[in-house]
Order: sequence, then C-alpha cells, then structure tokens
Amino acid sequence: MTAPAWAASIPGPGDPLPAQIEAFLEYLEVQLNRPVTTVRTYRGDLAKFVAFCRTAGLDEDDRGLLGRYQIELAAVVPNPRSRARVLSAVRGFLRWAYREEVYPGDYSSHITPPRFVVGDPHPLRSTAVSQLLNALPRGTLHELRDRALVAFLMSTGCRVSEAISVNRDEVRPEGFRVLGKGGKRRTVYLTGEAWGAVREYLEARGADDGEPALWVNFWRPATATARGLVHSRRLGADGVRAVWRDLQRRIPLMADLRSPHAARHTAATTLLEATGGDVRLVQEVLGHATLETLRVYTEITDARKRAAYQRLGDYLRSLAPEPGVWAALAAGNT
Repeated sequence: MTAPAWAASIPGPGDPLPAQIEAFLEYLEVQLNRPVTTVRTYRGDLAKFVAFCRTAGLDEDDRGLLGRYQIELAAVVPNPRSRARVLSAVRGFLRWAYREEVYPGDYSSHITPPRFVVGDPHPLRSTAVSQLLNALPRGTLHELRDRALVAFLMSTGCRVSEAISVNRDEVRPEGFRVLGKGGKRRTVYLTGEAWGAVREYLEARGADDGEPALWVNFWRPATATARGLVHSRRLGADGVRAVWRDLQRRIPLMADLRSPHAARHTAATTLLEATGGDVRLVQEVLGHATLETLRVYTEITDARKRAAYQRLGDYLRSLAPEPGVWAALAAGNT
C-alpha cells in the first residue's frame, strides 16, 4: 500500500501543533498527571492526525473523512497494534474536544481501532539468563553500559520508557522507585548479578560526567542551545532498540531475546518460576493493572513445568533395568 501524501509532512517532536491539540496534551500532563513519556507518545500519534487534517482540509462535521484517515493510516502504520494505539489517541482527543466544546459533537465513536491478536511473549529461558550475561562483552564503557542495560531490564521487568527515565542517583541495591503507566510509581529490584553489572558500569563512567541519567548515549555529546538550555545525553527508546540490534548481530544468545520488551517478559516468567507462581508478587513488580494480564506468563511457566516432568519421566525410564532383570532379582540369580 502506497503511503499517502500527508505522511511526508507529519510534524516532528519539536514542531508546534494546533492550539486545541496543545491544550489536550497540557490536560493530559497537568490534570491527568500522565508521565512525560506518555504525553510524548500522544504528541507523536496526534501529529499524524494533524498532518492528515491539514492535507485533507478536515471539517469536524465531515465524519466520512475520519473513516478515510483510518484507511490511509494503515499505509503509514501497518502494524495493527501500533495503529490501534494511534487511533486511541485520536479518539481520546475527540472525546476531550467535545467536552470542552471545541467541537459541536462527539466524533470519537467514528474511530474504530483495528482488531489484533496479542502475540505470545517470547521470554528467554531462565537457565540462559546468567549464560547470556556472561557472554556479553565488558571491555569498554560502551560494552559495560550495554551489559548493565540488559541485566537491568531482565531483573527489574521495567518497560523501556520506565528504564530510560531513571537517574543514576536513584538506583539502590535494596530497591528503588520507577514511574510507570498512568503516573503510578512502584518499587523494582535488581538481582545481585544485575546490581554488579550496573555498579561496574557506573564506576567506569565516573561520578563527574555531568549527566544525571542512568543510561547515556555515546554518539551525541551534550550541547547548549542559544537559550542556554543543554540537550541531555540521556539514552532514548530508539537508542535502546539500537543497542539491542547491535547486540543481536554480535552475540548469538541475544537472538533469543527478540526485543527490549522481551526482557520484561523474561523477568515475569523467571520470577513466577522462582516464587512458585506467586502472581500477586509479579503483578506488583511489573506494575500490571490486573491479574488477567499475567495469564499468558503462567501458561508459559506451566508448559515449562510439564516439559520438565516429561524429561524427568524419560530420565527415570532410562534408569529402569532391562526386561527380565526384575525376575532374576526376585529369584536371587544376580
């Protein structure tokens, strides 16, 4: 499917958006106390809608154009799950615009997000977690950061957006707080191995590099703007994904950890296995709103248990005496 013309004119992160869009984003940040990362995502999603409206000359009374936008968006955002998120942002804006009397009607009902099948998580096998960390190189500061980042994500179960917002002075071996979805904070923890990797990375960085972020990039120096502001060297979500792709090219075991989010899945399944299936604890650590969200993880751990018992049965059968031996033993002919 060919991308529509408006796809080339989507406003960037620093470009201004229409006043009503800016007011909605301010509402999310100030009144609903949404995290900065969430507001940034909404801005990017709504920027696509703004580009379409500017090209199509969208009138709020022209409901048909909302259907056209959903069709054309499929060429810009082909993944149905990502497209559903983009359309959810538009629907939220339209609901707000009606309540605030920006538009005369509530047109959010004319937005229909696509259906999609939630894919199974792809966690790393618990037995391979330490094996992977030992395989990651640690010769340079760059490599120490990458190794610590992988260990951090697999230990804490943090989302990428949560991990990149952590500052270096916030990390504690006894646990520390992160800001999750919906502006909710929770406590996460590092295993001894993960804490060792993070500490080694921070010691190599030194305490006087002037960057508060825990995770920094090494390809963009801190720069000052004309207004005296300094662009941070904080590693972004795209940077984390770039780190992952680089490690997957160089480290065979990283191929089993398909994405940074797969590290969160790994934390869930290994914690379930280690705690004997304590879903309440895993829910608190991962920050899931409902226990139902963890159902897929419990299914994975149950399948692993069944496979383990199958191997146990095979092993016990391999130890059984050959046919006829029992009779010989009973007769005393050993």
